Amino acid sequence: MTAATQEKMEFQAEVKQLLNLMIHSLYSNKEIFLRELVSNSSDAIDKARYESLTSIESLGEDKTFRIKVSADKDKSILRISDNGVGMTRQEIIQNIGTIASSGTKKFVEQLSGDQKKDMSLIGQFGVGFYSVFMVADKVILTTKRLGAAEPAMRWESTGDGSYTLEEADKQDRGTELEIHIKEDEKEFLEDYRIRSIIRKYSEYITHPIYLADKDGKEEVLNDKAPIWRRSKSDVTKEQYGEFYKHISFDEEEPLAWTHNQVEGALEYTTLLYIPGKAPFDLYNPEKSNGLSLYVKRIFIMNDAKELLPGYLRFVRGVVDSEDLPLNVSREILQKNAVIQKINKAATKKVLQLLETMAKEEKDKYQKFWKEFGNVMKEGFHMNWENLDELKRLIRFESNKTAAGEYVGLEDYVIRMKAEQKDIYYISGESRAAVEHSPHLEVFKAKEIEVLYLIDPIDEWVVQSLADFDGKKLLNVAKGDLDLGELTKEEKKSQKQAEGKYKDFMKDFEEKTGDLLKEVRVTTRLKESPCCLVADESDMGANMERILKMANQKVTASKRILEINPDHAIMQGLQKMYAADPANPRLKDWYQLMVDQALLAEGSEIKDPAGYVAKVNTFLTDMLAKA
Repeated sequence: MTAATQEKMEFQAEVKQLLNLMIHSLYSNKEIFLRELVSNSSDAIDKARYESLTSIESLGEDKTFRIKVSADKDKSILRISDNGVGMTRQEIIQNIGTIASSGTKKFVEQLSGDQKKDMSLIGQFGVGFYSVFMVADKVILTTKRLGAAEPAMRWESTGDGSYTLEEADKQDRGTELEIHIKEDEKEFLEDYRIRSIIRKYSEYITHPIYLADKDGKEEVLNDKAPIWRRSKSDVTKEQYGEFYKHISFDEEEPLAWTHNQVEGALEYTTLLYIPGKAPFDLYNPEKSNGLSLYVKRIFIMNDAKELLPGYLRFVRGVVDSEDLPLNVSREILQKNAVIQKINKAATKKVLQLLETMAKEEKDKYQKFWKEFGNVMKEGFHMNWENLDELKRLIRFESNKTAAGEYVGLEDYVIRMKAEQKDIYYISGESRAAVEHSPHLEVFKAKEIEVLYLIDPIDEWVVQSLADFDGKKLLNVAKGDLDLGELTKEEKKSQKQAEGKYKDFMKDFEEKTGDLLKEVRVTTRLKESPCCLVADESDMGANMERILKMANQKVTASKRILEINPDHAIMQGLQKMYAADPANPRLKDWYQLMVDQALLAEGSEIKDPAGYVAKVNTFLTDMLAKA
């Protein structure tokens, strides 16, 4: 076609606005242009392959699909070609000269005055082809449509708001791009740079991508079949392990993995790994999970936190969707129905994988829980939908386990005593603090298992863990202890002691002022003279302590003092009271008992110096009588 027949056309107004923004604004991730163009070529080949299913002869002699990339450093030209479906004149105008109903129009509608911020969205809203003008001062596109009688077309633009169209002499189908690279963007002409970008974003595209050097020698850049796209039966344990190390940079083998391909109304593939060791930044609030998102084998982003809930952020792996737009942003991911369905299904798969490990490989699950147990516990406030699964997966130490070993609720229930109705636990700041607690005395005597909740998050977990398998979880340091048949004989003795100690307990309450809500006889103590418990509806001592450490304002609730009527100290104090209810030493003794009970549970006492003075006085009296 001669210059006289060359057509000069204007871009649609929105495209002009977009091009102006890209050319004159800074964009930190310019390499995205190559991903977009290679992806366009891959789409064009997919369309050609689909159309040829009904007429294979339309492909002629060229039935091997491919994408080619080459750089001419002398002329500063980057070339990309494919033998895909190509475009007619009208399709060029529709696809390049006009913003259609893709994400591009949405992108333009969201533009603001902050150009740097706006530019960060490029590559996310379907602006694909236009991104080439970030690195090019001129682009020539030559294309011929598969199966079309009309001649090939040549499209050319400098990104200035207009383009030209004319016929070309290209005979074979497909599209060729001639990209004239800007002077300050010549890094994109270097083979190593091209190679790294394509392997980063497009390594798993179905069609071969060839990089030709200056001598015409070609190198295939994507000769690896993505492991997640292969049948599970075709992948060895060693290959799964190698791929995990490749994506996680972890030298250790993964504990387990799950590989799933879903077909139907929604098509996607997941390959999810459970690491063997927690990363150093696991508890970083800004840390997202370790999943990489692909769309039709094309890499989109790492650490796509929308693919799994936060309490599973330790999981590594890949999600590859057939149903997402290629240029999907994090904002779109948060609202996308496809992502929500993938998230729900992937969460189920991970929990099923962990449950299988917990049942069939208990030692391995113990290792997992040591590394990730506290993060898993976050799920009790983040994932109500899977609460039953989390209840089966949670683990605690107990008075029946060694330090650092754990028991699950299912195993706890299996080894419960026949007469036992409930599941018992005690909370505190450490194993040492709880296992010497006076609250455990009756449980040790009767060999009843008590769970140790010794992580700060456990106080929040039990708020969602009210029951399991029809059995309540009860705090041994809260409420009036009732072990049913297990303390039937002790209850008889308790009734008798309540009569004997009635006046003494009333005097105890009166002389300790506002310290106590109540003084009562208990069956829970075997060795200690007394202990403090919280009322059923009040905050426990450990929760109060945690909130105070977090500088939270806490209104301390009055506690209940439970006394052991069989202990020599309590028997002695009761006799002292019976002999002289007005004895001034009784108040000091009462205060001493309360302070000792506070210390025994790990709480602070209000007047440490006063406590020491009382102890010294009593010791002096005892030594004087000795």
